[in-house]
Amino acid sequence: MVKSYVTAIIPAHNEASVIKDCITSLIANGCDEIIVANDNSSDETYKICLESNVTVFNTVNNKGRKAGAINQALKNYLNPNVDSHNHYILIIDADTVISEQWLTKSRNLLDSNKFDAVGSIFHADNNVGYLRYMQYLEWERYASQITGLQKVFVLTGTASLIRLSKLHDVYKKNGFFYNENCITEDFAMTIDLKEVGTRMISPASVNCKTETMPSVKLLFLQRRRWYLGAMQQVFNRKLTKVTLFYLFQQIMLSISVISFSLVLLADGYLLYEHQMNMNLFWLFILFLFIFERVYTVWNLGWKARFTALLLLPELLYAYILQISYVAAMLQFLTRSKGTWNHINDI
Repeated sequence: MVKSYVTAIIPAHNEASVIKDCITSLIANGCDEIIVANDNSSDETYKICLESNVTVFNTVNNKGRKAGAINQALKNYLNPNVDSHNHYILIIDADTVISEQWLTKSRNLLDSNKFDAVGSIFHADNNVGYLRYMQYLEWERYASQITGLQKVFVLTGTASLIRLSKLHDVYKKNGFFYNENCITEDFAMTIDLKEVGTRMISPASVNCKTETMPSVKLLFLQRRRWYLGAMQQVFNRKLTKVTLFYLFQQIMLSISVISFSLVLLADGYLLYEHQMNMNLFWLFILFLFIFERVYTVWNLGWKARFTALLLLPELLYAYILQISYVAAMLQFLTRSKGTWNHINDI
């Protein structure tokens, strides 16, 4: 059996405060090769990478942000004409720290030839404070959903291991690896990989920690970009079996946003007019909703259960996400390309 080889690619822009921990976790996991695509950094990112004895290069005339940086690494350091079934590419964010045995577990899944790509289940690196704790609860619920359904919605850019031959298939189909015109490159690559028949999995045992947004402004900008990128990919692509699923997902998300807004308006009006009355049916619905909130975080301890029971903190957080979605929808309808809004540049 031919031994597999793993090359990690880290796109980095002003990541001096976090990239050392990322590299250390990769080395501890036994990664064969580490390449850092230093993209227009003005801090000590390049110097730190040199001192860490990894391959690091400065991108040249990159206008494609993260996707462009990854593409330059793939084109300059890997031969796109060589189909390598046993060469795996680990795409990882500079602020990500992969867990112990992450690479061993994900490499074994690809070595088995049952899968071609392994995506991470990501968790919050910091859950101190209201906003970060809400993100922590959101991501823990998402992790449970992914592992329960055994489906990969997005092959997360946080940390994913991809068989190089499948990246070559995408290149042959599209003429590029990562789409540099998309502001959510991992979502675009997920669709591209699925359309060339890539078998994916995101098991609970393959997890990592990644950065949470410290302010409402940064959270809003992050989620607006995510939502807009998804809309651009779903509505600007040809309808296929792959995109049909995501189209349905977008429709259901739009319905939920509209419904949530209408409920808030209706409740606000009834309270203002002193006409708010509760009957047994709506009390039962409220009970079911609260039960679902508490049940889905039960294994996280008393603090999570109590927060879910209060309901209001999570409703406020949901409202922030709803506003972000509406803002993304307005951007999409006005044909805005969107902005990246890197956390270290704001």
